[in-house]
Amino acid sequence: MAKRFRLIGTIGILYLIISAAGALAVENGGYTESRFLVTTQWLSEHLSDPGIRILDRQDIEPVDAFYAKGHIANSIRMPTSAIKGMKDGVEEMLILKDLISFLEAKGVSSDHHIILVGRSQRLPATTRVFWALEMLGHEKMSVLDGGIDKWMAEKRPLVTESPNFPEVKYSVKAFNRNRLMTAGELEGYIGIFDRLNLVVVDSRRPDEFVGKEMSRAGEKLGRIPGSSNLMFMQLLTGENYKEFKSAVEIRDIFQAKGIAPDKHIAFTCVSGCFGTVDYFAARLLGYTNVSVYDGAWIEWCKKGYPVEIGSPGQGKVVRQGPAKTTVPKRKPRASDGC
Repeated sequence: MAKRFRLIGTIGILYLIISAAGALAVENGGYTESRFLVTTQWLSEHLSDPGIRILDRQDIEPVDAFYAKGHIANSIRMPTSAIKGMKDGVEEMLILKDLISFLEAKGVSSDHHIILVGRSQRLPATTRVFWALEMLGHEKMSVLDGGIDKWMAEKRPLVTESPNFPEVKYSVKAFNRNRLMTAGELEGYIGIFDRLNLVVVDSRRPDEFVGKEMSRAGEKLGRIPGSSNLMFMQLLTGENYKEFKSAVEIRDIFQAKGIAPDKHIAFTCVSGCFGTVDYFAARLLGYTNVSVYDGAWIEWCKKGYPVEIGSPGQGKVVRQGPAKTTVPKRKPRASDGC
């Protein structure tokens, strides 16, 4: 009888362990690379770890002062200038030497585990940094799921003091050039995407993609010929703050768009921001053959490359000049910019 009870007890314990493991799998979304996301609870327990550096991307526009009003303890304000600049006459481009200079000045080394925090409404500002760090081969980095919005919704503490870490030397462990797609490369692939096993994913809003609405800072209507559309908000869930959908849901969305792990996926958008959310989701699923076209629609228009207008499958490819003044430029939205 005693043995029987011991057996039942053992089975019960095993059941609890299995159930807990299942709950954990649901909690972390079942991602192949779940290390790229951290929860607010995890971060609250590691705020003072010496091996961690928290980069705060709340302030996107020069007039923003979200960081000064309150941020997570020990987090470092990261301005847009550290992740975007003017290059070859094109605005909002990644300049790696500027990023490295910022990291060094703020005491962030290649050995630190970087936690990226932003406002979930402006998630692209956060995931763009993730992509840029992958260009540098940074090994340990994570995005705070739900952003500072979830942190505040849970009434976790904020501070106004800024940390002061000693300067360091940032050592690039691996320059991952394959994470970047250039305008010249992409223009040369037009018409042969299928032969190259290449899928180009445009993360702009549907009306911008089909050419009904002008993109922010855009000079033309339409899209890169042969590209497909996946607005990044489709990958997120939540009302008061946005978190990533589960791996199963994201895989289903990707599958419907032909975004498969055996293809090379190049993500684009207006200025290399929105596309990094889709890029990040692909990395969560373990996709390795992925890149971002940094210049995106702003550069594509300036270079006068062909554009496609109309519904997918029925679009017309043209070499379109600057948009007529009768085409209204839409008003900026809160989720614009990064």
